[in-house]
Amino acid sequence: MRHLRYIDAVGTAGSVTQAAVAPGLSQPSLTAQLRRIEQVLGSPVFDRGRHGARPTTLGRVLLPHAREVLAALDALTTAVRRAHDGPSTPMLRLGTRPTVLASRFCEVVGEVFGDRLIDLTVLDRQAPCLSALANGLVDLVLHVDFPGRETVPPPGTRMTVVGTESIFVLLPETHPAAGKSEVDLLDLAGVTWLLWASGDDEMNRHLIAECDRAGAGRVTVREFDQLVAAQLIRRGDPVAFPVQAISSGVTLPGVVRPLRGSPLRVRHLLLWPTNGVVADHATHIRDKLVETYRAMIPTQGRLPGWWSANPGWLGS
Repeated sequence: MRHLRYIDAVGTAGSVTQAAVAPGLSQPSLTAQLRRIEQVLGSPVFDRGRHGARPTTLGRVLLPHAREVLAALDALTTAVRRAHDGPSTPMLRLGTRPTVLASRFCEVVGEVFGDRLIDLTVLDRQAPCLSALANGLVDLVLHVDFPGRETVPPPGTRMTVVGTESIFVLLPETHPAAGKSEVDLLDLAGVTWLLWASGDDEMNRHLIAECDRAGAGRVTVREFDQLVAAQLIRRGDPVAFPVQAISSGVTLPGVVRPLRGSPLRVRHLLLWPTNGVVADHATHIRDKLVETYRAMIPTQGRLPGWWSANPGWLGS
């Protein structure tokens, strides 16, 4: 680790003379250390001359990795120090359903609570999620539910709505409805709906209920992984894939279209123990989650102009 800090110091300072100040070494001592490091690596890390020390090809490869390791070590040291602080700063335990917004959950809560140590658990089913909350295993949950199957907070807990997100549909480019600006559920009668294999049955029930309400007939739901879905969509099978309005970065072939009237939707919720450590901060966390979702739209929104044309949804 000491050697990595020497390399980082020279790379940052741009010269051995200036870098020798940071580690507390003399220039000759640091030069000797660099020689030992380069002997181990089998190649120079810096080209040293009148104009300072410039990374070689090996140095340009090594420096980003060295800095990543050093940052991780600093984070580890901080975490251990916080753990030794004892009960005055207990760990904040978060639970979340696997949504795109959840990927920013720790960041948002960390901004509200400062340097508080955070532990995150992903709970991909409704029952375990609410059970963990009711049994005091988590201090705050970022949860989801669907129309007609609204969450009832367990006794001793409170809940606030972050917002409701429309669910879009991804179709093969060859599907007849792919050319429409908006798709009706009736346009998708007879397709096989693809859902993530790790998903919750609540989404299945919501999908089946809405297709039945639209008169789309019997619904076939198939659980899949990414590779299988990509193959089915690419070859133009009669399939449809409900997707969150914000992309997770997982890319699949096909085209994304909004559903007319947004019959498929998911509601994001925060739940916490009434007398828990989060109680006084829940509203602030909710507001920051809304801001975070809105900020994700320009780069991760599947249909960026959709929110301005459809007010009232999360992010609009």
